[in-house]
Amino acid sequence: MSPLLLFGAYGVLVFVAMYLFIYIPNKKKQRKMKELHDSITPGDVVITIGGIVGTVVKRDGEYVTLLVDEEKGATIQVVLYAIGQRKEKKA
Repeated sequence: MSPLLLFGAYGVLVFVAMYLFIYIPNKKKQRKMKELHDSITPGDVVITIGGIVGTVVKRDGEYVTLLVDEEKGATIQVVLYAIGQRKEKKA
């Protein structure tokens, strides 16, 4: 077997391994996050990627307004894609 053919076979094997171990799991994670972002509605308690916990008050396109302190009525506006997980779903 020639060294060039062996090198090519290893290259193909590395490419397939990278596809299986990097691309496919990343694609699944992206799909899951898209489903989360599409399903966020007012009343949901969410956690941002920065660790801020708040209740969704309003969703305006790519922005979400979160109520972070109910006593003071403090709200913040964040980009929808900054939401990392849902803590509680609206009842």
